[in-house]
Amino acid sequence: MSSQSNQMQVGQPTRSAERSSALDRAIRKRANGVPTYTVPEAAALLSISQEYLYRLIQAEAFPAVRMGLGGRHGRYVIAAKAVEQLLDGAAGDNAVSTTAKGANVSGGLR
Repeated sequence: MSSQSNQMQVGQPTRSAERSSALDRAIRKRANGVPTYTVPEAAALLSISQEYLYRLIQAEAFPAVRMGLGGRHGRYVIAAKAVEQLLDGAAGDNAVSTTAKGANVSGGLR
């Protein structure tokens, strides 16, 4: 392994640790009734990758609000209700529909 690879690994959290941390934050927010999640938190709750959730948002297949002042800078905020509806819909009837854009949604999010 090169010294550059070693330097990148030292002190940096692994993807698994980052996902676990995001899931912990999301669970605390959920318990406290916080109405929004970040993309990493929502992705962890939904058991999908952040990259996939970003693609869904950009394809307008998952609801999110872009926060920021113009341009391409900013971050997405996801309503906790959207995540809860998706989880409740999947748990309630185990039905998942596929949109024409290829995103899996259920619970009437669109």
